Amino acid sequence: MPTSTLTNAAELRRFVATNHTKPYPAIDPQEVRLPDGYVVCIIGGSGAAGSGLARSFAQAGASGIILAGRTQSALEATAKEARALNASTNVVTVSCDITSNDDVATLAATIREKFGGRLDTVVVNAGYSGPLSKATFLEEDPKDVEKAFGIHCLGTWYAAHHLVPLLLESKGSFIAISTMAAPMITGFGASSHYSASKVAQVRMMEMLHAQYSSQGLFCASVHPGGLQSDFSRAASMELQQHLTDSPDLVGSFCVWLTKPPNSAAQKKALNGRWISCKWDVLELEQQYERIQQDDLLRFRIAVE
Repeated sequence: MPTSTLTNAAELRRFVATNHTKPYPAIDPQEVRLPDGYVVCIIGGSGAAGSGLARSFAQAGASGIILAGRTQSALEATAKEARALNASTNVVTVSCDITSNDDVATLAATIREKFGGRLDTVVVNAGYSGPLSKATFLEEDPKDVEKAFGIHCLGTWYAAHHLVPLLLESKGSFIAISTMAAPMITGFGASSHYSASKVAQVRMMEMLHAQYSSQGLFCASVHPGGLQSDFSRAASMELQQHLTDSPDLVGSFCVWLTKPPNSAAQKKALNGRWISCKWDVLELEQQYERIQQDDLLRFRIAVE
């Protein structure tokens, strides 16, 4: 008989009645005007979600976009897209391995050099799924486990350690791109290296909230939807046919989520929580009181 743990992912998908696959008027970044000087740093600034994030922040009028990642050619391709959408946006690419403390420290130094230390939003989009067809403890390769935990956990910690000091100055936002696999323990995508490391990342976001929300920091874990990406190539063709969400959906949603001035009610309700970019934001707003009252969209060990 299915338990609440086994049905958690399905319940999350149904948290609001309407789930979107592409941007819609309520989160259209072209209708947003970010403040002068607004700077966003996207770690994992290429690929499906990375390019969607860059395009959306460029359309919303970001003054500066830092694209960080390991593959310079891919970063430059994303930068070209962003510049084509907004010629006034200063797009900087930085070679950065998120699992390297020195690289992330250099990223922070680059932000200080290029933008005077101004930083309004960080999006940690770097990720690694490994061969999801090998999902059991006995099938998985230890190297995949080390890589997943290195990127999702150690990398997120490095990003917070070096970049949160800048965000505290601006009372900015720290967003981790999550996954629907985080609440799953069975089924495709529920591998120990991927699901468990992403759960740990979500918990880090909850701890960031506990430690720094009183100083103005907003943080959240955001499910990016089902995207056609390098990761999805590990999926069966049958499953890939269902990965139809636009990368611009998560980009548009993250602009909506982090744009100032957001209402105090939104910050209070969503800070430190796991959120899906697919959820209709107007329907989500109707859930704010229930989210806070029942402390929803967080991980915990159930006792009743």
